Amino acid sequence: MEVIRGTLENLTLLAQMNKQLFEDEKNDNIPSIELLEDDGSQAYIFIDKEEPVGYALVNAHVVPSYLSHFFICREHRRNHLGTVAFNALMGVLNCDTIDLDVFCWNERGQGFWKSLGFEERCIIMRRKTSI
Repeated sequence: MEVIRGTLENLTLLAQMNKQLFEDEKNDNIPSIELLEDDGSQAYIFIDKEEPVGYALVNAHVVPSYLSHFFICREHRRNHLGTVAFNALMGVLNCDTIDLDVFCWNERGQGFWKSLGFEERCIIMRRKTSI
């Protein structure tokens, strides 16, 4: 697995994968590309057999680093590429601690992250009122 830094040249590819990620997660808060650029995050693209198979978005300007997006393309899932990609990413980042959030309804995601040694640290709650 090769991990390359995303650049402006990869913007279309990253936008396509980002759209799939938010569809799969049933996320109701899709950030704009400008927001992603403004928070200091860096995109990383996972390449397997010369084909892009996923991406990650990491903010390394906070301690610990924060993994805000992690995505493996639908047609490449269930082949352990997520585990391989995550381990390769951690090697590129050269860090031993990283935080992330998982939606409470994403049981498969929670199981994946727990299988990699992540532990629950907090519950984030939201109340939305109609105005």
